Amino acid sequence: MRSSRLTPVAVRVHIGAMTKSVRPYGTWPSSVSASMVAGQSLRFGMLQANGERLYWSEARPAEKGRVVIMSADPDSGPQELLPAPYSARSRVHEYGGGEFLVADDTIYFVNDADQDVYELKPPRAPCRLTEEPQMRFADLSLDRQRGRLIAVAERHRDEDGSHYPDNLLVAIDLEAGPDAGVMPVCEGSDFYAAPRVSPDGRQLAWLAWDLPHMPWETAALHVALLDDAGGLGEPHRIAGGEGSAVFQPEWMADGRLLFSWDKAGWGNLYAWNGASVHSLWACDGELGRPLWAFGMRSFAGLPDGRIAMSLIESGEARIQVFEPPTGKARPVDADLRGADGIVALGDDLGLQAYRDHAAPSVQRLCLGDGSLRTVRDSAPARLPTDTVSVGRILRIVGDDGVPVHALYYPPASAEFERPKDQAPPVIVTVHGGPTGSADRGLKLKTQFWTSRGFAVCDVDYSGSWGYGRPYRERLDGAWGIRDVADVLAAARHLVDAGLGDPERLLVSGGSACGLTVLLALAEPDHPFAAGACYYGVCDLAQLQKMTHKFEAGYLFGLTGSEPDCADAVFAARSPLNRADQIDVPVVLFQGLQDKVVPPQQSQQMVTTLRQRGVPVAYIEFEAEGHGFRQAETIETALRSEYAFYAEVLGLTVQEALPALEIENRRA
Repeated sequence: MRSSRLTPVAVRVHIGAMTKSVRPYGTWPSSVSASMVAGQSLRFGMLQANGERLYWSEARPAEKGRVVIMSADPDSGPQELLPAPYSARSRVHEYGGGEFLVADDTIYFVNDADQDVYELKPPRAPCRLTEEPQMRFADLSLDRQRGRLIAVAERHRDEDGSHYPDNLLVAIDLEAGPDAGVMPVCEGSDFYAAPRVSPDGRQLAWLAWDLPHMPWETAALHVALLDDAGGLGEPHRIAGGEGSAVFQPEWMADGRLLFSWDKAGWGNLYAWNGASVHSLWACDGELGRPLWAFGMRSFAGLPDGRIAMSLIESGEARIQVFEPPTGKARPVDADLRGADGIVALGDDLGLQAYRDHAAPSVQRLCLGDGSLRTVRDSAPARLPTDTVSVGRILRIVGDDGVPVHALYYPPASAEFERPKDQAPPVIVTVHGGPTGSADRGLKLKTQFWTSRGFAVCDVDYSGSWGYGRPYRERLDGAWGIRDVADVLAAARHLVDAGLGDPERLLVSGGSACGLTVLLALAEPDHPFAAGACYYGVCDLAQLQKMTHKFEAGYLFGLTGSEPDCADAVFAARSPLNRADQIDVPVVLFQGLQDKVVPPQQSQQMVTTLRQRGVPVAYIEFEAEGHGFRQAETIETALRSEYAFYAEVLGLTVQEALPALEIENRRA
């Protein structure tokens, strides 16, 4: 082991009027329990608006991940609209999103169990609109003039998944009933998103892209006329494609089509007036979002023609209001570290809010004075301000001189203080994607660690979102190299700056960045004492053979390889082939229903580490897929990760932790 067992000491120090007990880092008793993180943390999905009424979806770990549709107006509290056992969740592209649509007083949603579309008019029970066993649906749009929905569809022809599904746009008749089937509207591209019917019903806009690309690389915006019967005329590409990407096409009441386009390296605001495209507002900020899930939104048109925007600048989200008469944007001074899913509620905004001292929530934002009104909290408990660790931005010089971005959360407690002249153990966390970014604002999982005396450093390595297209493209061809180098640079910076104990650095990540975690541990000069890997990629060749259509070309771009000559690159970047270079303890967590990173990946890594005598723990969950959703799973995984760290670092912890089976334990 890299450190001896630490025993709590009964020393008290006075800080102002407050007395704190001195205990070793990592052993502080905390009121932030694993059950609070798991069972009491809702996960918000889409937001929709109908006049002054706000609608949203929320996943409930306490109900095994069931997704419920909720609503609230300015004068009433949240109301649950979708009765059990229905669950609003799409599985198109496996990641889903775009699970419901509100039009007038009617809700249309995709039901998780059968992936069909239903109509809901509360308080009546849902009514089925489709019965298509081979299809999945998402991203619905109302074609009011023709009494139908336009939706993204994914047609699975083979039950065994031996062939990729077809993706298309379809029409769903609102009166014909489920036996009538659906009518194809547009086919030919590998992927579709955001079908949007113009206010006058005469045009349809949508995004499309093809393999091997991802939507944030080359999604193109198309527009075509609709005839009286709903047939589609000749499509015209308006923007995007050929090395640039469009995000969130949105029709305005005056007939203009607004969208984000990263033509100049940043996702800025553009408009199409029916004849030409022009820039509305440009800056070194990001309106675009990585379209892993349908229905993502970063701007909304207001009734008076202004545009409210959630703009990411230097990794931080800020609300701006674009005013067309002046061509300028006015910042809104609001207590926010991040904001997503914004919709117009009259002159206000509905949004998912991320703040430093409150868990993620659905909020109503007054654009006049920046005040927030809570509609729905993701967690009922509020943490006292003096127990919350607030993330601070780090700018780290990478090994090639390019800045690397990170958020650092120091240990924080109202009751306990660090021993004198000690630096804390640090968990260096690596976000998934890898095209994503570290969560902003208060995150209960982070507070679980910081309230126990750990620091957390969340790294936005090269390839992360929110710093412009050039920073994101630094990972192209370099996945497993550049991200690993950035994580190692962050860890060393923490030690050099006195922010972390060099003997007690840990690294944790999942999915795509489980690969980053494992490759970092395989580096000969890495500084980590141990690592935790959640449903992580271990074998690129196997992943490519088993991956789903949406990501079928992703690995080639990330590794800089071609389909007919990728074997050598995949082998060199696969953690499984470098397992013989890992010599520190590792814990792995895996869902057995995972279709994105199949369980064989983790199982093979565990077998290899076990055979080599490396301390390894493995925990799998029968009913979980990619990304744990059930409260019991989330709690078990978090407490087991803590038990693993306590064992590895030699911590004497007072709270009860699982008896973790670590093979090849070292004395």
